[in-house]
Formats: sequence, C-alpha cells, structure tokens
Amino acid sequence: MLDLTDFHNVHFIGICGVSMKALALLCARQGMTVSGSDRADSPVLETLCKNGIYAYRGSNEEIVDKADLVVYTACIPENDPELSRARALRKTVIERKAFLSLVERLCKRTVAVAGTHGKTTTTAMLSCILKGQGVKFIGHIGGDLPGGEISLTDSGRDVFLTEACEYKRSFLALSPDIAVVLNMQFDHPDCYRDMTELAEAFSRFTQNIKEGGLLVVDYRLKDLFEPRGVKKVTFGFCAGCDYRADDVTYEGGIYSFNLYRYSRLVGRYTTHVYGKHNILNVLAALAVADGLGLDIVYAGKALQEFCGVSRRFECKGMLEGGARVIVDYAHHPDEIGAAIDTARVMTRGEITVFFEPHTFSRTKSLIDEFADSFYWADEVVILPTYAARERNIEGGSAYDLYIKLKKKKTACLYMDGYAPAADYIRSRLSKKGIILLLGAGGIDEIANLLFKR
Repeated sequence: MLDLTDFHNVHFIGICGVSMKALALLCARQGMTVSGSDRADSPVLETLCKNGIYAYRGSNEEIVDKADLVVYTACIPENDPELSRARALRKTVIERKAFLSLVERLCKRTVAVAGTHGKTTTTAMLSCILKGQGVKFIGHIGGDLPGGEISLTDSGRDVFLTEACEYKRSFLALSPDIAVVLNMQFDHPDCYRDMTELAEAFSRFTQNIKEGGLLVVDYRLKDLFEPRGVKKVTFGFCAGCDYRADDVTYEGGIYSFNLYRYSRLVGRYTTHVYGKHNILNVLAALAVADGLGLDIVYAGKALQEFCGVSRRFECKGMLEGGARVIVDYAHHPDEIGAAIDTARVMTRGEITVFFEPHTFSRTKSLIDEFADSFYWADEVVILPTYAARERNIEGGSAYDLYIKLKKKKTACLYMDGYAPAADYIRSRLSKKGIILLLGAGGIDEIANLLFKR
C-alpha cells in the first residue's frame, strides 16, 4: 500500500487547479521537493513559486524525469506529454482522488463533505470551526479564500477535512469517519447517465463510511442512504430534523435562526453569508462539529468570523450609479436560481445576470432547466461557453441556450467576450441594482476589467 511519506519528489500536472495547488503546498510543507505544470498562464504560478514550488506553464519532460510521484487531475488528457513520459518511465502515477486517500492515511479521522452544491462553503465553515476550537487538522477546501489566500490548513494530524467531489466518482477513493451529503442533483452528464446512476454513486460513498462513523444528511434525502454500522443524523427546516432551523429572520442580506438539536433549543445563530440556502450549510457544519465532540455553541461563535469563500456570492465592488457587482460560481440551474433569489431580496433595483455556461454536455442536458432558472432576472446576457475539458457538441453551445432563453425572456442578449460585457456594463452606470456574474469559468475577469483602476 502506498504511503505519502515514501515519496520525496512530487510533480503535479494541472497544478493551478484549486485543489491541486493546495495539495502541492501541503507537500512542500512536508519538506518534499515539489514541481508542477499547467496549460495556462496564471498568477497562481507566481504564488506557488514564492512558496518554494517550481511551477510553470506548458510541459517539461525533464522535470518529470526527476519525480518519484506524479499526480494529475481528471481533466488531463491521456496524451499529455508529461503524463505519457511519467508512464513510459514507470513512475508512480496517480490521479488526484487517489492522492487524497494518501493524505487521508496521515490523519486519525476524516471528515468528507459531499453534495452537488455547497461543498466548498460548508468545508470552509468547518475549517473555521476547527480552527476556533484548536483542533489540529489538514483542511483541503475546493475554493480560494477572500484575498486569494490558498485554501489549505496544515496544523496537525487529528482530522483530515476535505471536499468529496462526485465528478468521475472521485469521492469513492475516501473512507471517511464522518461524511456529509448536502444535496444530490444531476450536474455531470459527461460521467453519469441519469439520476439513478448518480444516486448509486452517492450510496456507495456513504457505504465507505467507517464502521461506527457518522452520516450527516439533508432530511429530504434521509431515506436514500442506509449504511451499515453508521449513525445517521439529519438537518433541515422541517419537524423531525435532528438539527433544525426555525424562526428564520432576515436583515441586511443576512439570515438568523434558532437551532434545535434533537428538538431542544440550543440558541440563536447567524449565517454571516448571503443566501437562505447557507442556513443548511451552517446546520450541516454544526452537526459535524457535534459529531466530532466539539461544543456547537462555540462553533456558532467561530462562524461569526466566517466571511465566505471567493466567488461564492462575493461582492467585487460598486459602480458609480450604485449597482453592486457580485461574482458567484453558480453553473447549475438550481445554483443560478439561488443566486438570483438571494439578489432579489437584497435590492429593489434591477438584476442583470451575465452567465458563462460551463461545459457543453451540461448545457445540452439541462438546457430547459437553465432557461427557466433566469425567471426572476430583469435582464440576462449569455457569454460563450467555458469549454473546460470538452469540445463543442450540437445543441450544447451557449448560443443554443441564448436562443432557448430568448423565447422566454425578451431582455436577453448574447455577447462574445468579457471585454464587450464590461463595456456594456459601463454604458449603464446610472442603473442601480445588482449585476450578477455567474459561472465556474473565467467570468470574474469582467469584474477585474470594471475595477482595474
């Protein structure tokens, strides 16, 4: 069985990815010699170099020659020069998900947070709670913190806290002591045929929980998972939830609620992040904290310091006319709907949405749901698809979505890039309200263009 401590020179292919850069930094802090490549130029390369990692754009097979472990992401093609070279030299080559299992073995207990939406925010909340109560842990969060700080904590080996992603069934490489299922929705048509196949994967994930462990699951999904030898607790808004939010109030964009633990009132909690959906993330995080034996009253106090994750309903600035520009990672219809709902209760002005679809397969499979998700927006601007790992497929382009949406909403435009979008926003500076920049690609570049001065 592989052990991370057996390796001294690690190379990461796709090192600028949010997860990969954190794992590379973890190895560097372990005293390993770390290198990595990425296909695109990025400020992340400079950040990694400042942390003692040789990170570069493109391919360099000579660097691979020196590595005794090569780690790659699921989106790296099989014909990648560095990956091919590593295999030809019979190096130890593993995908990122397998590397996470090596990190897992370093720690006494593992907490894995799964779900189609909310993984990053909930994991970041838990990181805040663990820090607040002095737990020694490795924290691996799939999103940057405000200010661009790399989302890694490495304070000890008592707990490994990580996101558990369902893409290509990556989460099945983990064997957690505590697992969270926040929600479950069809989001990856490139690796799941339908919801039945997706549910089977999530079920297998919960079956990987160690005996005597804990499953924290949304109350609405509780009947889908029955792992043997595992305690199951639920969270939600309705009666019957083990961790329940009641008497929910809203003020200034932020929600407060009473927390009931097994029907007994614990106290009043405040989310400090926008959106009612984040109450569920708080409940899940508190249930995990309770399962770890931590004080959930103090856990709630620790969350007073939590100010969110980069690109999760993050306000980038205010235009001269008073409109706020907000960036959100939303790339699924339900996430888009949640972002617009959140904005709607925050302003009486107009909501203008700029959306960059992420992958052609997702757009084609969910095109009707996408078209419906913009219902409460006053105006929608569709940008070209952020292809990520895919090539164009018929019926799955951003323009196909625009044509579909145009039949439902007259205030709908198509623009061919970030610069025209930024120019369009500048031409309307007198308009108040909220401008939402939605997508998992590079759409935050519009905000950079608007506020570069």
